[in-house]
Amino acid sequence: MLVRELFNDAPLSPDGLVSLDVQRLLREPIDIARDWHRAERLLQQVAEHLPEQLEVQIALYKMYAYANCFDASRQLIEQVLQRAAQQAGFQPDWRLLTSASTPFDTLLANGIHGPVRLYLYSMKALGFVSLRAGNIALAEQVLAKLLALDPSDEVGGSVVYQMALSLTDDDS
Repeated sequence: MLVRELFNDAPLSPDGLVSLDVQRLLREPIDIARDWHRAERLLQQVAEHLPEQLEVQIALYKMYAYANCFDASRQLIEQVLQRAAQQAGFQPDWRLLTSASTPFDTLLANGIHGPVRLYLYSMKALGFVSLRAGNIALAEQVLAKLLALDPSDEVGGSVVYQMALSLTDDDS
């Protein structure tokens, strides 16, 4: 795997323009299972070059999730939720959001790669990480809210929600 593959779901720049130093870092091979510390260092170097890019934080929280570092992943997810909501101009606490208070369908239509999409994508990540960490109740809550906010399933939360429901069904 290359570092740039951690950005597949949240590309760094819609126009694809990044410095040569960042391009070099993105082409570095990584093996998260065997050496996630090296992957972390490389992503932190990318973050130094692009401190305002939420996508770098997303790549980091994905890397932590792959490495089973769920607390670190969740901390970064919370930071991305906060910053993306601030950039988009709505309440950062997903529990308080409704489709009536924040028209996500309209906001998504105006910028699929903007902070609104990154917010919803990070809600999906919070559900996934919660599921992997064994907090099925939180996973179900955040994913149910995600589906209410993103009824057209732009970020694919329904797949993770079905996983959570299947685990609940298995426990019954």
